[in-house]
Amino acid sequence: MLMTAAPLTDLTVQVADLLDRPGASREVDFALPVPDGFDLPLADVAEPVGFRGVIESVVDGLLVRGELQADISLLCSRCLREVNDRRRVDVVEMFADPADVDPDDEIEEGYEIAQAALHLDALVRDALAAAIPYQPRCDEACQGLCARCGADLNTTACGCAETDYDPRWEGLRGLRLPE
Repeated sequence: MLMTAAPLTDLTVQVADLLDRPGASREVDFALPVPDGFDLPLADVAEPVGFRGVIESVVDGLLVRGELQADISLLCSRCLREVNDRRRVDVVEMFADPADVDPDDEIEEGYEIAQAALHLDALVRDALAAAIPYQPRCDEACQGLCARCGADLNTTACGCAETDYDPRWEGLRGLRLPE
């Protein structure tokens, strides 16, 4: 059964029909909200976040496999220009019922089956956080901003960098090392 672009307002998927039925599966296509409190510096995730995949019943629980798609607005870490990007992230996560897990084993927080439902906030949060670049750039050749005057070095030459030096290194300015 394929659920087409069903909007989930609270990131919860009912899975009673899949529980304790290894081999059973359901294809899904969801429009998901961004999890509450998901806030990253230099990046904004637009809603909805798309998820297309399959939920499979296996002996150990439910396996969720698929692809998340999100439109992300980033700020270049060098020049602060806005960069819009569409990220696609493959996800594979196991959800387990705490009652069925060996007491010596641990279920990762957020990946429990509770009341015949999966709560996808941890899955969406983990996948999106990993997909966003640590230092986004508008272009690999971005020259950034002048540290002294703030001019965008991609569009203008300010001249600050040529004459600017750290005065703490003045004593070593004339030092010449032998070859």
